[in-house]
Amino acid sequence: MDSDVSLMWHGPFWYAGRIPPGAGLAIPGASPDIDLVDCFQSGGLLHNTLPAAVVIDLAASRTADLEDAFWNWLNSAIASLETDVPVVFLCSATQVIPSDLRPTAIFDSRIPDETLFAAICDLQRALLRSEEARIRRMSFGRVPGYGVAPHYRGTSGLLVVGIGGNFPLLERASQNKIALVGAFDQNMAEQFLSQRAFDAVVLDATLDETLENIRQLRLDARYASMPVMAIATSRHDVDMLFKAGASDVFIPTEGEQNIKQRLATSLRFGKRRRLADKVLAESHKWLTQQLASGGVSSADYDRYIQQADTALKRRGLKIWEMKLLPENFSTPNLSTLLSPDLYGTVLSIADATSREEDLICFVHDMGPVAVLKSERGKDRLQARINAILGHTQL
Repeated sequence: MDSDVSLMWHGPFWYAGRIPPGAGLAIPGASPDIDLVDCFQSGGLLHNTLPAAVVIDLAASRTADLEDAFWNWLNSAIASLETDVPVVFLCSATQVIPSDLRPTAIFDSRIPDETLFAAICDLQRALLRSEEARIRRMSFGRVPGYGVAPHYRGTSGLLVVGIGGNFPLLERASQNKIALVGAFDQNMAEQFLSQRAFDAVVLDATLDETLENIRQLRLDARYASMPVMAIATSRHDVDMLFKAGASDVFIPTEGEQNIKQRLATSLRFGKRRRLADKVLAESHKWLTQQLASGGVSSADYDRYIQQADTALKRRGLKIWEMKLLPENFSTPNLSTLLSPDLYGTVLSIADATSREEDLICFVHDMGPVAVLKSERGKDRLQARINAILGHTQL
């Protein structure tokens, strides 16, 4: 599973009720974390610094009776942010999220701290991936005919795996426009997943089967980041399922309206993630093929750089542009420097070392370039290329 438990951008946490893990990790000199209830009740002003996430725990005693005025104030504050951030609700199975709010994710309030922090990190990255997909579409246009994989095709879908008997409940709780598909076991589920798009998966089986299904899904790069909701028959199993990799866990006997909201949120975010994956996969293939035709035009590349830089600055981040030219690396072997295959080799190394949201391409009149979204990724790529080129005879 491609998982990196670290925040993509730092900033204060906005929270109500439970203090989220990672609070206090804001960069030195940045605004402190904000208790939203205290801020609202005192009439204080929210700082302009973009938060790392907004975490609302409805199961906490001091947030259980918040009235419409608070939710209107919070909704307005979130809407006024320069860009989107993870908005996470924690709740018990009987609670309902205010209808005018559209959270990024809803989790059972019993989610362990380390799992919640990992989820926030994953949500941050997912938002950046969606942003990257949008920027590539704006910069390079659509790239039709570059092969859409079967698991990206089709309308929104929810796959239910197992025969735990909760299919009718899920059918009532899911939206009419969502294709609800049942699979008896993991083998059938893998067949369905390879044939069409699904935005989320619900596992409705025995505990052992569900744990194995989670493991198999998380090992497959195509579905490693897909929302996977697990149905538990006992509260004692909730913690174990979260730690195994479930995106959310619920008990079907508690609160059908709550389950409906959690399904809708997972499906909405899963669809956004899938569409971003589709655009990134198509653009990756298109960008790779540009090497044979002279590369991406300088105008398209400059447009991409400007838009990506503007988007990242809103989060307090910056792009890291690397020109993948021989003189920038430790290549003592002269034959390596002069090899006609060098550009393709360097691009292949960069492609294998970077993430999908990093841009790796050949630019006309410039050569091979990597545009990375973190300094850590830049250092890792530099070291990898040096290590391989320093020991390779082309």
